[in-house]
Amino acid sequence: MTYTLFNADCRKILPTIPDKSVDLIFCDLPYGTTDCDWDIVIPMEHLWPDYLRIAKENAPIILTGSQPFTNYLINSNPKLFRYELIWYKTKASGFLNAKIMPNKSHENILIFYRKKPYYNPIKYEIDPRYRRKGKTMGQGKDSTLFRISGEKSENYQYIDDGSRYPDSVLCFPSESEPGMHPTQKPLRLMRFLLKSYAKPGSMILDNCMGQGSTGIAAVELGMDFIGVEQRADHFKKAESKIALAEKRYNLGMIFDT
Repeated sequence: MTYTLFNADCRKILPTIPDKSVDLIFCDLPYGTTDCDWDIVIPMEHLWPDYLRIAKENAPIILTGSQPFTNYLINSNPKLFRYELIWYKTKASGFLNAKIMPNKSHENILIFYRKKPYYNPIKYEIDPRYRRKGKTMGQGKDSTLFRISGEKSENYQYIDDGSRYPDSVLCFPSESEPGMHPTQKPLRLMRFLLKSYAKPGSMILDNCMGQGSTGIAAVELGMDFIGVEQRADHFKKAESKIALAEKRYNLGMIFDT
């Protein structure tokens, strides 16, 4: 596991990354939805050529957004856009406009790729009260949901272990700490995404890493990481946090989502 961090404009660093060397790109780009000096949209025509050059053919490119920036991202490369996930936030935003529109309690996570990427569906457990019970009726094919107790389908016993495949809506609590980047994604969300779309030893790139949530998750999971952040104050915090994550990894600590 190795990591490399750059305190620079990502448009200067991306051209230096070797061709087809990255297994997954994640980026929480500026949305351009506020008046903050850092919230300036980076034109996607400046990013896509390098993204596609440095990403392996089956590498997912995962970009976050909020409307209307979400539409801009999709329209920047509609042929490679595959589907979206929704991050349901526990801390809504937009309170200044609460009297004229609903608060925003979700963000979009957009999945782009050329060829089918690695995917590891992380199942979750449901309340035992909602597990399904019963036997199959009529004719049917055997599947992982059935235990064979005879030759006829009527004798297949339905077994519900309470596990479910992930849905498109992801519920991970928002994080809060003094001096935290205002758009920082929670570490549990980043672990979930990386474990779902990458393997240990994969090379992960985040070209707008903020205070390093992607890098922390990557290092904790034994993945290699390249991180780029232009603002010096956020870069220093990311550098420190990722170094601590490396120490935890070297101590053999295991992290669930």
